[in-house]
Amino acid sequence: MTSRIGLLGGTFDPIHNGHIAIAKTAIQQLKLDKLFLIPAGNPWQKSKITDAKHRFEMVRKVGKDLEKVEILDLEIAKPGPTYTFETLQELHKKYPTSEFILILGSDAVSGIDTWKEPNLVKTLARIYVVQRAGDFTQDWHFDHIQMPPIQISSTQIRDKVMNNESISELVPKSVEEYISTNGLYKN
Repeated sequence: MTSRIGLLGGTFDPIHNGHIAIAKTAIQQLKLDKLFLIPAGNPWQKSKITDAKHRFEMVRKVGKDLEKVEILDLEIAKPGPTYTFETLQELHKKYPTSEFILILGSDAVSGIDTWKEPNLVKTLARIYVVQRAGDFTQDWHFDHIQMPPIQISSTQIRDKVMNNESISELVPKSVEEYISTNGLYKN
């Protein structure tokens, strides 16, 4: 029997309530058997990101409380740059009878043609898009997850931490505590 597996990847720097809302909504709307949260290892299109061990640990803390969610370290465990098409190829080998649903924010999908092997990505997974706040106009050839636009960004959270502002409404308590305990985003 084919299982439907959702894939929600990202730098998760840090993971926030918007990511959690996407995961829960995707599981329900898309009738997923499970959803993999996949923290990016060394994303080739981003330069300055927090150490992978911290990002993975924050995702792990959140994921353990979510039904049907598993955390994968396959991109973090891989040396060098990580590419979505390689992750999808690896998952197809590991789960050959599964259907993969790649969940992307409208900001990410607006740049999909700059990715390595974007056409291969489109053949290896069905893509569903979540609207992010902001104007990400796109010639939509993808399905949509129906939910209000995500108004939270990891950049906003990092800025608030740097300015000693509260992030309690933006992230789960476990993530807020982890950030504080480990002195993340202070400089």
